[in-house]
Amino acid sequence: MITTTRKTVLVALFACVAMGIYVLESSIPPLVPIPGVKLGLANIVTLVVFYTLGKRAAFAQLIIRIIMTALLFGHVMTLAFSAVGGILSFAAVFLSAVFLDQSQLWAVGVFSALAHNAGQIAVAIFVTGQLAVAYYLLVLIISSVITGLFTGICAKYCIGLMKKLRLL
Repeated sequence: MITTTRKTVLVALFACVAMGIYVLESSIPPLVPIPGVKLGLANIVTLVVFYTLGKRAAFAQLIIRIIMTALLFGHVMTLAFSAVGGILSFAAVFLSAVFLDQSQLWAVGVFSALAHNAGQIAVAIFVTGQLAVAYYLLVLIISSVITGLFTGICAKYCIGLMKKLRLL
């Protein structure tokens, strides 16, 4: 059983790890020349926290990461895009966990990435007032499947390693 204090410290540590991953990912050149396509490596941390510490801890870690990265490295609009995308992504993880078990974390990662990109497109439509931005979702769906598979598989291996090493 994890104490409340220990859980709080772990959430803070995981938020810091996610922020570090975000900074690292932001500093590497894009893998493809398509704006907005990122691996979303910080989502690995959210998935790990969700399946090891629970949904409340994962949501807290996500909100801390979104706010802190927006304040330290972004702009007001970064906060809007990240918050809507992150919250929809979390909702997808929450709903997926009802129907899929931990062995299907790859699928949870895909649903999470799809929801995140849908949220970002929704914010872009709201900000620009142009529904035509929705056409970009077709490109993002393809990238979501690829990046979501990757993050889901990475999260599954991280959880397995953490259990093997008895870190949680």
